[in-house]
Amino acid sequence: MENKTKATATLATSAVLAVTTLPEISPLKFILTGATGGFILGLINHGFLAATIGGMADWFGVTALFRKPLGIGFHTEILRRNRGRIMDAIVEFVGTDLLNTKNIMETVRDEDTAQLLVDFFEQNKGRTKTKLLVREIMGELVGRLDTKNIAHGVAPILETEIKNLDAQKFFNAMLKVVTSDKHSRKILIALLDTGHKILRSQHMQIEILKKITELRTAYEGDSAGRALVLSSMDLTDEKILQILNETVEKKISDAEKVLNTTGVLVDSDTANAADEMIKTFGGFVKSAAGSLNTAKFLDGVKNLFLQKFDTEGYIKTWLDVNIKGETDPRILEKLRRQQAANPKSTLIVEVERKPVIWKDAVDYLVDMKIDEFIKDEELRRKFDKLMKDFVENLLEEYRGQIPQMIRERLDKFSDDELTEFVEGHVADDLQMIRINGSVCGAIVGMFLFIVAQAVEHLMR
Repeated sequence: MENKTKATATLATSAVLAVTTLPEISPLKFILTGATGGFILGLINHGFLAATIGGMADWFGVTALFRKPLGIGFHTEILRRNRGRIMDAIVEFVGTDLLNTKNIMETVRDEDTAQLLVDFFEQNKGRTKTKLLVREIMGELVGRLDTKNIAHGVAPILETEIKNLDAQKFFNAMLKVVTSDKHSRKILIALLDTGHKILRSQHMQIEILKKITELRTAYEGDSAGRALVLSSMDLTDEKILQILNETVEKKISDAEKVLNTTGVLVDSDTANAADEMIKTFGGFVKSAAGSLNTAKFLDGVKNLFLQKFDTEGYIKTWLDVNIKGETDPRILEKLRRQQAANPKSTLIVEVERKPVIWKDAVDYLVDMKIDEFIKDEELRRKFDKLMKDFVENLLEEYRGQIPQMIRERLDKFSDDELTEFVEGHVADDLQMIRINGSVCGAIVGMFLFIVAQAVEHLMR
């Protein structure tokens, strides 16, 4: 039962009992006889009468916040008549308290973000989820590799050096091709596009939404005011997620525009920004490649090349099968020949794809880095500081826009819509005032009746 229904039932019951306990007409006067009975009947009647008056008064007060009770316009419709001051107070409250950087950071600093990440890894299959996510990112990235162009660039070098191939020299040459401006630019564009898809993936969106819900719940605490203002701003968890998505997507789009802008008409700032991104990516790839043991892989490639395979075709096929995880075209060709030789055959053969070579290595690397993070207290401390500094800088960056955003949002409400919106969120809680008014009225009414009777008795 809603509080409004309870309050109305309480008022109606009080009014009915106030009438039915009047000493002159109450059927109880035949049961409660004599001086004592009259006192009890009067006490009950005054209690219900005061409860009715208190309930009516509080009904009028609660209703006057939103509309004209009984058509009385004097000092009623308080929300509508004071809209301007209320809007100013809300904007001021949000700017100085609710979304104040200092107040928010007090809540954020109470959280050990590094420990939250450790708990995620150690509970709810967080380690497995992380490896699946990394695999998904790697799969999206390598799936966009232009293996034909890569093979075309690498093949001439291999064919020239094949007889006196130095494994490290070959690897360095291939690395040079991959980290050249042309290929680095394409890889970065593919990586950004992949990042956008991963951000929008259902798995990622669910995990981000969970963290937003946890932070909002911790921040609101027991503050009804903060919850109300968040509701008035329409800052649901889904809305916050949408804002976060839009912000990250804008960053990705800006980076993609920088990398996709080429030609003689590119301004110097854009060209410098693209060069810096490509340089950073190249440095990262070279640094990562420095720790890679390539001896076994390069020896196998060398042996196959010495058997006079189509160098360019072999490299493309190898990359497609072992890096992208595609089906070997030679197997597909064999199946087509078998089908052509037996056209009446209805047998459906499912080709098993060869596992990509980087899967186990990626899983090992993820496990190693997770274990390192869990054990290294200094690393966790740096991570925690980095995350909190990031949040604080983000809040500082958008602090000035928040009050304006709130005001614009509230200005879109008409008087009727604003009244309906606020009433829908708080009216049911306000009905407790009516119930308390009836209860307190009953207590006060009976107390005053007792006092009056005592004074009357003393004055006799």
